Amino acid sequence: MVHEDELRAIFSALRSQTAPPSSSSATDLIRRSQANRSRRRGAAVAGSVVATAGVLVLALAFLPDAPSRPVDPGPSLRTPASTTDSVLTTPKGAPGSYRTTPGLPVTTTGVAPPAT
Repeated sequence: MVHEDELRAIFSALRSQTAPPSSSSATDLIRRSQANRSRRRGAAVAGSVVATAGVLVLALAFLPDAPSRPVDPGPSLRTPASTTDSVLTTPKGAPGSYRTTPGLPVTTTGVAPPAT
């Protein structure tokens, strides 16, 4: 079992070694995260400034220089004269239970018309 003995020797040697010193501490980690946040915030501000400037440039480039003339309202439309003489209406009650004669005005007073 030479292979097993070699592994034990390697692990024993590794166990006896001291751990390398930690390259980061809590204060270093906090300092780096604050720097990253500050950098991101600056990039966001710069990006919004660039976007605003771009919209302003495009608006100035594509909007007309002179004000446009007002829109003509056009000819007025006459309202059509409508009558309700040819409309059949049903008084209160079951639909279709009463028939009306075209051309006669219908009043809905709640009183049933005479039976025919």
